[in-house]
Amino acid sequence: MGGLRVASEVFCCWKEVRFLRSSLFSNCWIKDHMTILNPTSNELTPPRPAWLSGCITIFAILFAIVGIWNLVFGLLIAYIFFSARMLSTANIVLLLIIAGDCLIYFILAFRLKRQYWLLSLILLAVVWLVLPLPTRFLINIATARLRIDGYAMEPTLPNASYVIANRQAYQWHPPQRGDVVVFTKPLNPPQDLIKRVIGLPGEKVTVREGQVMIDGVPLDEPYITEPPLYEGEWVVSEGHFFVLGDKRNDSRDSHQWGTLPQENIFAKVVWIYWPLSHFGKIDFSFAP
Repeated sequence: MGGLRVASEVFCCWKEVRFLRSSLFSNCWIKDHMTILNPTSNELTPPRPAWLSGCITIFAILFAIVGIWNLVFGLLIAYIFFSARMLSTANIVLLLIIAGDCLIYFILAFRLKRQYWLLSLILLAVVWLVLPLPTRFLINIATARLRIDGYAMEPTLPNASYVIANRQAYQWHPPQRGDVVVFTKPLNPPQDLIKRVIGLPGEKVTVREGQVMIDGVPLDEPYITEPPLYEGEWVVSEGHFFVLGDKRNDSRDSHQWGTLPQENIFAKVVWIYWPLSHFGKIDFSFAP
């Protein structure tokens, strides 16, 4: 009887050892297969070559620099739009696109090493191929970037200066006195000019003894360089405007070729961005 009891205990121990071995093998097999199914496991992912890691780091830095540049550019454009009251739908959409562009570049900069390469490629296609199309379109329909050639609008707009004009300024209201407008000259040869609106439809403009008067009331003009040496009287018909250059004696304007039809006006100059000494909003101060 004692021998049978010993044999029974040995058999039970042998079964427990066999069970533990099979359990350990099974767990290792499952772990190995889970590791194979999980591509993010550190055990099976081969390390990147040093040159590839270096390239990724360089691209991440470049994306961060471009994102910061676009952010500064977007903030500057937003400041100009808000200061000049250029808050049309097109300009708001443009600002949103610039903000999205910055966000994508920052995502690329800070997640390039960790995110899937196909996602990075898609984001690059968005910022390089997709977003530039509406951005360029909205900029061109909302603004005009112009170079001033000549001295007729000094001191407000120096020669060789660069300005931003609002193409949508007169969608809802006509030009006002003091506005600096961009227009196509009504006489041949057609030419785009920039002048200041002086007389409105229905008014009588008189220039006498170096003073401009509107319906007999002297006009205060702190923006001119010198009083005009010419004299005359003009009645502005409906749908027309009387425009003059700020440098009165060096400007070809309404005192020579007459009043300007409203349909010839296509933009309002709102900002000068070069030279930096003149950077800022255009002065529209006037006193009727």
